[in-house]
Amino acid sequence: MTEPLEKASDDKDAMMEKRRHPRQTVFKTALLYPVVEEANLSVENVSHAGLSGRCALSLGLHQQVHVSFDDASFRTAEVRWINGSQCGLLLEETLPWIPGEEPDPNAAPNRYQPRSQRLAVNFSATLVTSTPVLIGTIRNLSAEGMMIEVGGLSEGTRLLVKTRGLDIRMGRVQWSSGGMIGVFFETRRATTN
Repeated sequence: MTEPLEKASDDKDAMMEKRRHPRQTVFKTALLYPVVEEANLSVENVSHAGLSGRCALSLGLHQQVHVSFDDASFRTAEVRWINGSQCGLLLEETLPWIPGEEPDPNAAPNRYQPRSQRLAVNFSATLVTSTPVLIGTIRNLSAEGMMIEVGGLSEGTRLLVKTRGLDIRMGRVQWSSGGMIGVFFETRRATTN
């Protein structure tokens, strides 16, 4: 009677050996941003808390967007100003490689806040717009993907996944079944010189 159980255990072990990366069972809340548009952002200057540049996307004031400097991890930002194809973005998290100080959130209303030091630059980033956020629960994860409990996403949907303690990553829904989805992370694009 133990033969079927042993066979099932052997099959499971064989399947685990075929996986490139081990999966870790977790129970973490995730914010999911289904991707609407993606375009190149020509960054012209950066500060500790933001950046400005040119982009072909039609953006709106106070719109939430996501920026990537390496096509692998993303940072959330808010559109603060628009002038034709130029835009200014305030980042949710500061850029650690740019000198500057955190603004004082408790400053008196009449106190002047000095403008952050700005550095002129000339490089490309990726700018992504998305639909309103969905909330899901990560059930397991590996280096290459996640299984997330969430409804309303179909196979093939590109999305950004944001959760505490991990980089915001771009992925694609590989499967969807019974209120669960499997997300496979996109790999960093190769750059050409």
